[in-house]
Amino acid sequence: MTKQTDALDLLKADYEQVGRHRARKTAKQRWVEVLWLVVASAVVSTGGLLGLQYAVNQLASPAPEKIIVKGVDISIPITVMDGTGTRKYAASVGQLLLDANYVVPYSRTLDNKLPRTLINIKSEDYRPLAKRLQRILGEIPIELNFDAKYPIEVRLGLDFVPLG
Repeated sequence: MTKQTDALDLLKADYEQVGRHRARKTAKQRWVEVLWLVVASAVVSTGGLLGLQYAVNQLASPAPEKIIVKGVDISIPITVMDGTGTRKYAASVGQLLLDANYVVPYSRTLDNKLPRTLINIKSEDYRPLAKRLQRILGEIPIELNFDAKYPIEVRLGLDFVPLG
């Protein structure tokens, strides 16, 4: 069976009429397209970056809630540094403070030796908590040091006498 010819088959193909999608683009049109792609990429990238930062900030470990005991905020982080040269007191002193319900995120041993034992505080606001630490650790001198890395540093030096 052969196909029968109809009126559309008899029309001559007209290749001069092309659709807009086949028309050649000018340089200006191409630059406008590139500009739109750049703007769209910047918007999507910025939105993704801001969204990621927001998510990380929401999921990151929050600062401890303030715990006020007799007018003293005991949720201030305390860092214990062992500079005795023995490398064995940081963990035990840190654990002693943890057992007393203080926040001790770091207990570290130092490679260098510290000349004396003291409690460094970064602000005068931390002095009441440092005085509470003296009740547990003994009469360790308290020094104000604005350049301290941590809010409260218990620095165990060569003159440190182990507790108990």
